[in-house]
Amino acid sequence: STELPYPFQNNLNLLRDLAVHIAHSLRNSPDWGGVVILHRKEGDSEFMNIIANEIGSEETLLFLTVGDEKGAGLFLLAGRPAAVETLGPRVAEVLEGKGAGKKGRFQGKATKMSRRMEAQALLQDYISTQSAKE
Repeated sequence: STELPYPFQNNLNLLRDLAVHIAHSLRNSPDWGGVVILHRKEGDSEFMNIIANEIGSEETLLFLTVGDEKGAGLFLLAGRPAAVETLGPRVAEVLEGKGAGKKGRFQGKATKMSRRMEAQALLQDYISTQSAKE
C-alpha cells in the first residue's frame, strides 16, 4: 500500500477525530431521537460511516449528508433495517441520486443536495406515522 504523505495522513486523523466528536455531541443533544440530521460541506463516506458507527443506534433515524449544499454530494441513512429499507430508495429519489443498502444502512450519491429539506420532511413524516402506530 502507498504511504500517504504526512500532512495528508494528519488530516485523515483529524477528520476521524471530528467524526467521533460529532457523533458524541449528537447523541448527547437534547434533540436526540426521532430523526437526527447532519450536513457538512467537507467529509466523505468514511466520515459519515464513522459517525454512524459511533452512534450505533437503531432507536433513531440518522440522516447524514456531505458535499455541496446546492449541488452534488453523498448521503447516508442509518437506523432500523425495516425503516432504512423503505426510506433509503425514496431519499435517493428525492435527492435525484442513487444508492444501495444493507443491515440498516443505505448510502449513495446525490445530484440535488438542494432538496435535503424534502428528504428530511419524508423522514419526519415516516417517524411520526410510526410512533402514532405504537
